[in-house]
Amino acid sequence: MEYSKNVDADLIKRAFVFALDRHGTQLRESGDPFFSHPIEVAEILISLTMDQETVIAGLLHDTVEDTDTTIEEIEENFGIGIAKIVDGVTKLSQFECGPFAIKQTENFKKLLISASSDIRVLIIKLADRLHNMRTLRYKKIKEKRLIIAKETLDVYAPLAERVGITSIKDELQDTAFLELYPEIYNSIKSRLKNLYDSSEEIIKTITDKLYELSHSIEIDCSITGRMKSPYSIWSKMNVRNISLDQLSDTMAFRIIVESIHQCYQVLGCIHKNYLVIPGRFRDYISTPKNNSYQSLHTCIIGPINKRIEIQIRTKEMHDIAEYGIAAHWNYKEHGPNSQLSRNQQWIRSLVKILENTSGMDEFLENSKTEILADYIFCITPKGSLISLPIGSSALDFAYAIHSDIGNHAVSANVNGHSVHLKTILSNGDQVDIVTDPNHIPKPHWEEYVISMKAKVNLRKAINGIEKEKIELIGKSVFDDFFKKAKKNILENDIDRIVSQLKFDDKVAMFQAIGNGSIHIKEIMICYDSIYHESIPEIFTDTENPGSTAPFPVVGIQEKKVLPTSCCSPIPGDKIAGIVFENQEIEIHTDECDVLAKKRTMPNTKIIDLSWKISAFEEKNKYLTRISLVIINEPGNLSKVADIIESRGVSITSLKLGEKFDNLIRLFIELEVQNIMHLSVTLTHLRKTSFAHSIQRI
Repeated sequence: MEYSKNVDADLIKRAFVFALDRHGTQLRESGDPFFSHPIEVAEILISLTMDQETVIAGLLHDTVEDTDTTIEEIEENFGIGIAKIVDGVTKLSQFECGPFAIKQTENFKKLLISASSDIRVLIIKLADRLHNMRTLRYKKIKEKRLIIAKETLDVYAPLAERVGITSIKDELQDTAFLELYPEIYNSIKSRLKNLYDSSEEIIKTITDKLYELSHSIEIDCSITGRMKSPYSIWSKMNVRNISLDQLSDTMAFRIIVESIHQCYQVLGCIHKNYLVIPGRFRDYISTPKNNSYQSLHTCIIGPINKRIEIQIRTKEMHDIAEYGIAAHWNYKEHGPNSQLSRNQQWIRSLVKILENTSGMDEFLENSKTEILADYIFCITPKGSLISLPIGSSALDFAYAIHSDIGNHAVSANVNGHSVHLKTILSNGDQVDIVTDPNHIPKPHWEEYVISMKAKVNLRKAINGIEKEKIELIGKSVFDDFFKKAKKNILENDIDRIVSQLKFDDKVAMFQAIGNGSIHIKEIMICYDSIYHESIPEIFTDTENPGSTAPFPVVGIQEKKVLPTSCCSPIPGDKIAGIVFENQEIEIHTDECDVLAKKRTMPNTKIIDLSWKISAFEEKNKYLTRISLVIINEPGNLSKVADIIESRGVSITSLKLGEKFDNLIRLFIELEVQNIMHLSVTLTHLRKTSFAHSIQRI
């Protein structure tokens, strides 16, 4: 550790001997002594110029998990600081025998909680994962290798990028990519080798030309050129939907100068002498990324007419770009406003999202934007700054202030202009959220938000609303049942039924009736057993026997029901009817835009309606429509159909809509039993990796 001035060589030596003794004759799957692993982890930490405590914790990080060593022994021998770091990296043993999904989620939660107090826990875990990936090929069971590789690509590489350790991120991505897609990896690697063999002289020529430019403006710098990594190339091919032959910018050059002023001087000189590719310039010096990354990025048609990417940065920027948060031990203070502190605050937000999701899949879906996004800053009416991921909407801003403001948001004023909640915000916007205490979130609002806080609180609110709707459906069915039976049921009677059926309370019973887990016939049987009365005739719908309504709806009498194509109401929707002069009636959902417009028109008669009990019988089917945007890849359309049909839902019509980027919109007409049936189906679709957005239309 030549880079550190205050090294306790004796303490490091004692840690080395302690770990060597505890691991003893343990072997890794490769056949190497187990102790080779903590040695390699410590060397990775040294390469990141980490402090002494971190390096020692790296040497000891597996002693508690894989030997009979206790945290108390670590503390006694090496101090409480090192003991806390080792404990943070150690997995939770009580979950080792449980289902994999539970183990994965709980251990990851512990890691994040520990890292939110000390970011070094995460850095050691990344070093640990890096060495494990370097030796992944020695694991005998292929399925385990694939699980580890996918977890690395989905979780640990993005985390390495978020804390700015590019050197680890790049290697994690490439090693995971090799395991998951060996044929694609080897194909790209082979093509790159051929390109490099033929381009080695080209890279040298371009480097020399860039040196000439910098010297022409009297700036000393260092310049390196390289071919991009296989994973980086594959990602660009996917994003742009092109082949390797079509990808022209496979070479990247890095120019390192002494000062920020020189960064812009070199950039100006390059842009003056070469053709700039439009839309590819990024200034991360004036607006750093959320992980403190700073650099100028540009893409040009450069020397010898080659399309190349160029990064321009200072030496300090380069260290932070390569080593990320680790570099702050050399460059930054550790105060409350430092990058170290900001990263720990960000990790705490990941802990919150993990606590409010059902598992790692949902966590990853919700957190990808938060992990990788760059940020903008918007201003509240009182002058406070709110940071949001780039691409955030006014609704993201509302939830960033407080969940109640988000839940009751109606619109927003941005820079003095009234805008819709889905309006995308820009850096420096002044935003004022307009709220209404009677306004509640809508399911389609999920399409308006990208920030983690907004997603968590919005889903929490919508789930609460859905439960309330289900409860109301159940209560309506229950009340209608006894009304038709001409029984005046009292609170005491309800309590007896609840107790007899072993529900916690009447809310739980109403929800069970509403979601179909208990049939109203069971209520009748229970009532019979308590009061010894039989009332089977109540299951026939006697209201409006002459009605021609296509739906079993209470309140329309003899009116002729007209078909509506705007909202397709289904049982569980709150409904109302528009009554015309000839006594014909249109039935609409309460949220229908057509109904809302009619409410504002004079001399329009609108009546509230409700569903009959028979509407919720399983045999009934009702048409509804959804708009579904999915990733446009082979097989995804059949996956959509499989998921829908697996929920007992029939597809009556499917049309392809517009295509944009790598996405395609589907318009699907479905036959469902009720609102709960539809909601469950849409929830299963939302959990997939290929569904981009879903909306009922």
